[in-house]
Amino acid sequence: MTEPRVVKQPGRIVAGIQIRTSNELEMRSDDARIPRLWQSFESEKLNEVIPDKAAGSPVYGVYTEYSNGAEGEYSVLAGVEVTDEAKVPEDYVTAVLNAGDYLAFEGQGQLDKIVPETWARVWAYFESAEAPRRVFETDYEVYESTDKVTLYVGIR
Repeated sequence: MTEPRVVKQPGRIVAGIQIRTSNELEMRSDDARIPRLWQSFESEKLNEVIPDKAAGSPVYGVYTEYSNGAEGEYSVLAGVEVTDEAKVPEDYVTAVLNAGDYLAFEGQGQLDKIVPETWARVWAYFESAEAPRRVFETDYEVYESTDKVTLYVGIR
């Protein structure tokens, strides 16, 4: 497991489908909405059908619209990068990945296990008094392959 690294990321636009949830809901397996979001994304093959997909775009999981940091509700979008937001049909939602500084946390292995484990590393890391402050504007997962994910957490 590598230590997180600070990276400067460009802004991007991601289009896909979105849900609203909270960490409290996600901890209860019967109420968890994120797994159902990804099931819909996969079953509808949205990676292949979202119009104006940027060439070579990986799949993104975007966390935004935080109501109260890690304690409140937030939106999660499963999607792909697009080149022109105006060309995205109304049945999809778009999110802007803010340009700026992020901490990158890498995970490798079976995705349904490694993604929650990597988020647990994120939470543990930010419990430290020495950790930079999260901005709670845009955080996102980049699915680089069928067994590799990088989580980008926005920092000040």
